[in-house]
Amino acid sequence: MKTQLLTNPADARRAEAQEVIDILNRWDARMNGHQTQRRAHERVPFSVRICLYNRERSSSAEQPKSGITVWSRNVSPKGIGFVYKGRIDWKRVLLCLDPDSDGATWMQAEIVRSRKVHNDFWDYGARFIRRATREESLPAGQDVVGD
Repeated sequence: MKTQLLTNPADARRAEAQEVIDILNRWDARMNGHQTQRRAHERVPFSVRICLYNRERSSSAEQPKSGITVWSRNVSPKGIGFVYKGRIDWKRVLLCLDPDSDGATWMQAEIVRSRKVHNDFWDYGARFIRRATREESLPAGQDVVGD
């Protein structure tokens, strides 16, 4: 494999995340059949950039104005798996599944699983609650950090 120097920070973050996703996918393939799966729906590979926003109910009426970029691993009708370099303490989140398209898909979700994996990355699982309404999608003035 030829090593390439990535000068664009976004490309470097994406490559680092993809390396972790590849490690996790190899581990999943190796463990296939060795663990009991309790899933009602099959996961399918879905390796894209998604945007995540905090939607915790708090005493403050002001929600954070920035989201974070995470990288998805897989998706099912009930949820999504993704990785992020760092710990996410949020429980209720708003996900933009296709931020690079004009017709972005927004979902309300709940983070139900987290574990530290490789290179300071964490592996997360989020359960879809419902599709977000137009009013719930990203309000004007909010942006994504770490794109």
